[in-house]
Amino acid sequence: MSAATDSTAASPWRHRWFFVCPVDRLAEDECHVTVDLPDLSITLQNDRGTLVGFRNVCSHLALALRPAGYGQGPLRCQHHDWTYNGEGIPVGIPDGDEEASLDLAGRRSLALRPIGVAQIEGAIFARADDDGSLPDAQWLENAELAGATQRLAIERELPAGAPPPADGPTLGNLSIDLMGDFALLGWVVPHGPDRIRATVALYALAGAPDEIPAETRARYDRAAQGLAQAAG
Repeated sequence: MSAATDSTAASPWRHRWFFVCPVDRLAEDECHVTVDLPDLSITLQNDRGTLVGFRNVCSHLALALRPAGYGQGPLRCQHHDWTYNGEGIPVGIPDGDEEASLDLAGRRSLALRPIGVAQIEGAIFARADDDGSLPDAQWLENAELAGATQRLAIERELPAGAPPPADGPTLGNLSIDLMGDFALLGWVVPHGPDRIRATVALYALAGAPDEIPAETRARYDRAAQGLAQAAG
């Protein structure tokens, strides 16, 4: 199944909010992340300080705009260089395409389909089928992820169905283990129809010391080793 395919047999991921990544991963302009749900693909982008999200399907030939994963650059299709603005409107169409002469109204008719994107307490959430709701993430206030920065991280692919790869309170596909000035995060996101991408990351909260305490590092190492072993 192509990443751009929009199946009628929708997966549960489409109908609920899920954690995508900490806000620092998309903190800079044009940083983006793309997630392949089992039945469609979505992409999130920092557009001059504003987080936007769309279905990862180019309006040109309905091909995937981007491959899954992180990157930095304009919202541009990898196949034929159609470029979109923060509203999902194609603003750059190569001269050789028939649509290059379209006026603004015509280009608006080719806008990307938006998804739900929410930033709460330093965490980024997405919902493919946006119903105007917000994710229930009130307990994140105690995690103090806003202003936190990543110190260590490991990412691996696993079979679908694996839980977040770290101990601690769980919010959907995210777990957080608070350790004083540090937080051990574990989360999973879909990677196609039968795989997930799992991450274990150690974050330093605002004001944390430069040196990672030995016990904190050991807890991260155990979680990271467990993820690496699970991935084979």
